[in-house]
Amino acid sequence: MLGSKDTIEILQYLRQQGEVQYTNFDLSISLPTLNTRLRKLLKFGLIEHCIAKQPKRKEWYEITERGKNVLKIMEDMGLTKK
Repeated sequence: MLGSKDTIEILQYLRQQGEVQYTNFDLSISLPTLNTRLRKLLKFGLIEHCIAKQPKRKEWYEITERGKNVLKIMEDMGLTKK
């Protein structure tokens, strides 16, 4: 999963953008693939799904410190594009 181009692209996008709402993911990944990758990244603690209910409900995803560390290691090993 970590070596997947889509997974790396999602992590890099979240690191660059900060908070990203689901409808604002601007990636060349199909929605079914995006959903699958987001669930796996959540499961491994590399991203976080945040919900704020006040004053208006808002949901977003953001990369965790663990996700940043994993991405940095992958970049240091030359497994990603910086």
